[in-house]
Amino acid sequence: MSSNPDKGRITDEGVDRMRMRLDVPYGRPKPPHNREAHSDTIRQFAWSYGDDNPLYSDPDHGASSRWGGMIAPPLFLLTMGENEVGGLPKDVRDRSRGALAGVHLFNSGTDITFYRPIRPGDRVTEAARLVDVVEKSSNFGGGRSVITYNEHTYQNAASREVLAVRQSWYVHTERESSKKAGKEKKVELPRYSEEEIARIESEVLAEKPRGAVPRYWEDVCVGDSLGRLHKGPMNISDIVSFHIGVGTGGEYGWGPLRLAAQRRSEMPGFYSRNEFGSWDVVQRVHWDDGWAKSIGGARPYDYGQMRQQWLAHLCTDWMGDNGWLDRLRLELRKFNYVGDLNVVSGKVSNLPAPGIVEADLEIVNQRGESTTFGEARILLPTRTSGDPELPMCPEVPASIQRAQRANGVGAA
Repeated sequence: MSSNPDKGRITDEGVDRMRMRLDVPYGRPKPPHNREAHSDTIRQFAWSYGDDNPLYSDPDHGASSRWGGMIAPPLFLLTMGENEVGGLPKDVRDRSRGALAGVHLFNSGTDITFYRPIRPGDRVTEAARLVDVVEKSSNFGGGRSVITYNEHTYQNAASREVLAVRQSWYVHTERESSKKAGKEKKVELPRYSEEEIARIESEVLAEKPRGAVPRYWEDVCVGDSLGRLHKGPMNISDIVSFHIGVGTGGEYGWGPLRLAAQRRSEMPGFYSRNEFGSWDVVQRVHWDDGWAKSIGGARPYDYGQMRQQWLAHLCTDWMGDNGWLDRLRLELRKFNYVGDLNVVSGKVSNLPAPGIVEADLEIVNQRGESTTFGEARILLPTRTSGDPELPMCPEVPASIQRAQRANGVGAA
């Protein structure tokens, strides 16, 4: 029996303990998947979500572009981020211990602004802060839920420039409520005919990045389509490929065999017993059918980060090598299950100033459900001014600067 009767439940005390962590910088507990960007890891990341843009896979192609060399896809930075602020301070860790322990965690949305590209040889630092904690009812499991908002600041380790700022929000739900609700279990299992699969594959093979041909802002109109990408029908191999590109556990830092045993001793709440009575990561909801159903799902489902990559893929294919994805925001509204076909699309919604394009994005599954809504801001070349300038980098938050100095890093 658990020594913590509130484990898996959301209590007033648990929410208060979580709020003790507000604006306290922390870094990854384990090294990132990529300490240093490399042409091979950049290519493998792009390929992990089906992106064959030569800008991200062919150094020779990059050399002839405006960038003068290979650059990484925008979201490659999520595979990086060395810790230079330490973990939560001991006093905060002790006071907040057990906050929302054992409850389910679902990525619900992300808002990220990009300031500079990542190139082979770059090293990146990352510092995160909890910036808000909001209580609400749970759409998934019923009962009580909490949304936590975390902000991540990424810097180039050499230049100290801010590369990106990302805010992601996560829904925490009680495990027993999720099991009892079980409404997701009613989601139908898709079946595709040979003709349907042939049609889907023909459309996939017709998708191509714009590449070196500039898309000029003057040629874009409100209402223009950003095209369509077909992702799926999604299978477990797609989720395996995702992990090949981004690594295993992100900030959780889990691994196999001996590494798993070591990690479980550090983070026991991230593991549960499987059907064999042995330990496995609770993250296996993304590939273990039985475990996914046990928490109220229909079957294994994707990661929110996968859909981030798909929306960014649509934007970078459309804008061409000379463009810049300035901002990407998305909200995850429904589960995206193994077997689902996802059509990613976008439409120009506004042209607020020369060189700036705003677009609405959406992902729709084969049931006609909108699983994801998004917005993008894209910078395009103009015929009068040429390639767009990169945005001005923001200041690093003061709390992060203080934590960096406390760990021997100069002020940014």
